[in-house]
Amino acid sequence: MSVKKWNTIFTIAVPVGVALIFILTRILTGPHTRLLAWIGLFVWLIGSQVWQSRVTMSRYRAQAKLWELADDRGLTTAAVRQLVPQYSEHDLDESRPENHRFLMSKAAISTLTAKLPRQQAPVKKHHRK
Repeated sequence: MSVKKWNTIFTIAVPVGVALIFILTRILTGPHTRLLAWIGLFVWLIGSQVWQSRVTMSRYRAQAKLWELADDRGLTTAAVRQLVPQYSEHDLDESRPENHRFLMSKAAISTLTAKLPRQQAPVKKHHRK
């Protein structure tokens, strides 16, 4: 998932959560408890921001480790793509630590974590003249 799409989903989820907090507070406690609604609002906003930051940073760290391992093994983006065919080579290039414009799913990261240590670098063929 691209970082732009991830941020768009987060941007939609925050106001929806805010509206639900205000509606549920009014239903459960009555119209005269705005303080409780404001407390819920701030807890939701701060909690969701902390959660998004932690998830994003943990995926970035995991992707950086995967690319470090792939580089140590001499694997190209095309070779890594064979292990996770749901992503294009462009997406995988965008997930490299120097770019950080694409986030792989948790499932793809765990698949690569399991498969990369067993991958061998491609053997270069030497042609005789």
